[in-house]
Formats: sequence, C-alpha cells, structure tokens
Amino acid sequence: MWSRGLLQQVVRHASNIRQVGVLFDVDGVLLRGGSVIPAASRALRKLVDRNNKFLFPVVFVTNAGSCLRHHKAQQLSHLLDLQITPEQVVLSHSPLQMMKSFHNKCVLVSGQGPVTQIAHILGFQKIVTIEQLSEQHPLLDMVDHSRRPTSTPCSSQILPQIQAIILLGEPVRWETNLQLLIDVLLSNGRPGCVYGTQMLAQMPVLACNMDLLWMADAPSPRFGHGIFLLCLESVYKKLTGRDLEYAAVLGKPSLLTYQYAEQLLRQQNQNHKLSTIYAVGDNLMTDIYGANLYNRYLAKHHTKMMSGTKLVAQGTGTQTMMAEEELAFAAQCRSIL
Repeated sequence: MWSRGLLQQVVRHASNIRQVGVLFDVDGVLLRGGSVIPAASRALRKLVDRNNKFLFPVVFVTNAGSCLRHHKAQQLSHLLDLQITPEQVVLSHSPLQMMKSFHNKCVLVSGQGPVTQIAHILGFQKIVTIEQLSEQHPLLDMVDHSRRPTSTPCSSQILPQIQAIILLGEPVRWETNLQLLIDVLLSNGRPGCVYGTQMLAQMPVLACNMDLLWMADAPSPRFGHGIFLLCLESVYKKLTGRDLEYAAVLGKPSLLTYQYAEQLLRQQNQNHKLSTIYAVGDNLMTDIYGANLYNRYLAKHHTKMMSGTKLVAQGTGTQTMMAEEELAFAAQCRSIL
C-alpha cells in the first residue's frame, strides 16, 4: 500500500482548490477477492470529509470487465462503505463507448457475464455472442466430446456476417472461444464457410484488458485475459504466419483508458482542469507502466500545446482518435505503487 508521506502529500495538494485527482486500481490495491484490504480501508478514511464525501475527484479504474458499471459501483460502495457512483468507475471496456465508428457494425463479443447487455450499453447495435455462434454452427465446437452434436443442426435463424470482434475479457470455455474466434477471423466473418485462402485484410479486433495476471484470494496471482490473448495470438500466428493485429487495445496501460478516466475526473471537478493525477496501483506492467506512459503523453501534449500543434492519442488507430476538446489537460500523472 502507498506510503504515509505520499498520502499526506496527496491530501495537502488536494486542499488547493481541487487541483488534484486520484485514480485507484481495485484488485490488489483496495480489495483481495471479496475482502477489503485493511490498510486500504484506513487510507480511504483519510481521503473523505466528515460527511463521507471525497475531498477531491476520485475514479476507480479496473481492468475487470465481466460486469456492468453500476454493479461494480454498488459492489465498491458496499465493501468500502462509501458512496461511489457509476460515473466514478472505469472498467476495461468503458472507452468502447467512444468508438462510435464500430457501433453499427455486426460484432462478435467474447467474454463472460452479461456480454450482450454490456455491449448494448456501450452503444453496439448488432451483437452476436460466442454462444449464439456455437448454437448456429454446432459442428465447429468439437473439443468437448460430451457436447458434440449427434445430428445435423437445422436452424431457421441465420446470423449476419460478422464485421468486428470485441474481446471483453477472459471467457469460461477457452477451447470454444479460441476455435470460433479463429473460424471467424479466417473466414472473413462467415464461420460456416471454409477458411479464406487469400485474406487481404484482417478483421478489426478490439481487446479489453491485457493483464497477464491478477491478484485474487489465491496465494499466487491468477491468469488474466492477457494469457487468453497470448493463446489466441499464438494460434493465429501458427495457422497464418502473420501476427494478430488489434484495431484498439483498452484497459490499463492503454492511453485511451487514462484519457477516459481523466474526463471523468474533470466532470467531478465541474470541468475545471487538474494539475496532477495520482494513479495508485499494484501491477508494474499495467498500473505503474500505464501511469508513467500517460505522464509522458501529458508532457508531450503540453509541449505541443505550447507550440500550437495538435496532438491525438498514440497507437489507437484513426477510427478511435479523440476529438481535440476531449484531450487531456492535466500537467502530470504520478504513479503510486
């Protein structure tokens, strides 16, 4: 947990007309499984006033993505004994709401939890799940012998051609998801057909949460969505000889995720800009690396602003660039381990 000196510095800085905002990771920083980390509970008590209100803008940024935003806010409110609103929560998939160019495409969604509802709330209109795809094409999922079909399927519902893939988080049946995702990628969105021999362009893939590991109740970290993505990339590379490319990668350490989180901080601050963002996390490869990456981006942004040059988010693709008025304005982002 972060040191007392840094905590005092944040509170002292926060008293200066709300010029500071804080981004909290959740798993491993505030919670471990379903239990609150005692030191985190004591620290949070120092960050609220006598009315249990935060002294400055606070957003909880987690790479979890198998739930709805308001459910995560309710869970955190209950466990931390604080009033946390959905507008204070950023899940790994939250920035997908800004990617409007994909919202009218037919998308295949992989993950667990209420994936259809999540995708609808984010703005997607035409959604196909792995389960629907498996029901439509039961001959494709052949690993589990107990679930192999005994007769030829006859379905009156024909699914539309898939135009993009949304990877929300780690699925339950990895073998089914790996097989059907490869089928979709190599058939140009028509998994009932044979693989295409000449694929001019890969279908867009948007991936949320690259965490290789995450901390739960077990004594050692557990596999995260990043491990599943490594499996998918490896299979795709082995079969095609090409690297799997992502149209966008979301969740920490993605710049888009930090930009989106800063927007929420500014909204809590009545759209007044912040001078410093503190990002508290426990994962060196996501929380700490992401905060430092964002800090470098902010430094470039201010240099460009001083020279009158516009700057857009790096590495997000032309379809996901943010408008100039949505760009970050904080002076710095400091990571706290």
